[in-house]
Amino acid sequence: MPFEISASLTITGLDFDSQNITDKLGIIPTKTWKIGDLIHPKGTIKRKHNGWVIESNLSKDNEIEDHIKSLFEELHPVWGVLQEISNNYDLEISCVVYTDGEVPSIHLDQEIINKSQQINAEIDVDLYVLPENTIENEQQRKKLVKFT
Repeated sequence: MPFEISASLTITGLDFDSQNITDKLGIIPTKTWKIGDLIHPKGTIKRKHNGWVIESNLSKDNEIEDHIKSLFEELHPVWGVLQEISNNYDLEISCVVYTDGEVPSIHLDQEIINKSQQINAEIDVDLYVLPENTIENEQQRKKLVKFT
């Protein structure tokens, strides 16, 4: 496979407790952090905001649209609460594409645009072009590790 895609919804702000966001939404986040936490364990740069993240649970070979729609589907039961949260905190839909040559379709339909606007969410797409066959070689290595 020549690419891997993921998407997540991130809530950030200066004055919230991630447990409070979890309680309001009734959804266990994929990741949280607090102001002052290190961004990377081996680094020195610290977080400037509190954060709460939920990632799409689709496989990495799905399109960006599918990942975002999957997130929206999961959040649908608490959409009103999410809209309230968006009045006080920053929301971002973050999409990451790793490719070793072939670039997948990056398309956001009207439904995604409208729903993103409803929750005042920005959309960020990061594209990382890796050396040829990097993703395929890594996937093959993971398969070998599973069998040994």
